[in-house]
Amino acid sequence: MAWADTCGGLAIANAGVTLPHGVGMTISGHCPEILHGESLALIYPSFMRFTYPHAIEKFARVGRIFNAELAKVSDEEAAEMCCEEIDKLLQDIGMWINFRQFGVDMDMLERIAKRSHDLPDYKSNPVIADKEEIFRELKAGYERV
Repeated sequence: MAWADTCGGLAIANAGVTLPHGVGMTISGHCPEILHGESLALIYPSFMRFTYPHAIEKFARVGRIFNAELAKVSDEEAAEMCCEEIDKLLQDIGMWINFRQFGVDMDMLERIAKRSHDLPDYKSNPVIADKEEIFRELKAGYERV
C-alpha cells in the first residue's frame, strides 16, 4: 500500500488532478467520517459520466485497459463503457457506496457544492462544472444502489 501511495503521489505531482479530487477533498473536509478514497468512490460514477464526452480518447483508452473487448468498438462507445467498467470495479471492491450510508443529507451536499471551487482542481477537468452542476452530480451519489 505504501508503494501504491507513493506511485499515486508521483502521478499527481506530474499530471495534476481534476474535478473529482478537489470535490473529494471538500467532502472529506465537511464530513470527516468519510475517508478520501470513499469520497472519490462516492462521486466518480456521476462525475465520469459528466466528463467523458469531453475527453473521449482518454476515457476510451482507460475503458480498453479494463476491458480488452472494447478494442472492437468506437472510441465514443469505449469511452461511455469506461464508466460502466469503473462502476464494476467499485462494486467488486466493495466501494459501491452512497452518501445516505454516511448520514449525509442534501443540505450538506449543497454546502459541499458551494465550496467545490475552493481548490483549483476543477480547472483541470476536461469540462468545467459550475457549482449547480456539481450539486447535481453529488445528488446522483446520494442514494446509489
